[in-house]
Amino acid sequence: MITTLLWIVGCYGLAVAAVHLMHLLRRTLYKDQPTPWMHVVLVTHNDERHMEWVIRAYCWFAWLKGRRLQFTIVDRHSRDATLPIVMRMASGYDVNCKVLDTHSVKEQEQAVIELQEAKQAEETVLVLHLSARDDWRRIPYVVGGAM
Repeated sequence: MITTLLWIVGCYGLAVAAVHLMHLLRRTLYKDQPTPWMHVVLVTHNDERHMEWVIRAYCWFAWLKGRRLQFTIVDRHSRDATLPIVMRMASGYDVNCKVLDTHSVKEQEQAVIELQEAKQAEETVLVLHLSARDDWRRIPYVVGGAM
């Protein structure tokens, strides 16, 4: 029984060592390349029910993929707790977050177009209209999602 336990501990130790060596190798090979950005633009209006888990899903997804994350919230003058939830979640996960407050749908669409045009080379921009059900498929960890 002791020999079996020692084999299990030994295999576990070898697995841990292999993971650390692969991580060290990856860091030395790719040290000059910047970590790619993932920029998520959320177009919202009174979406407090969904904001926390959407932000949480993208934070976990970016963490697992090894990407830096930035949120831009294009809000159409929400009257609920959408913006306080966003700020609390962004500070809790230590991600960059910018809020653009607009007053009409036309202003929202113009802001989204400007953000897409300002995209940088190493950046992936995802635009999600939380009121459009087709965009919900692009949220990670959603059943039937495309991520």
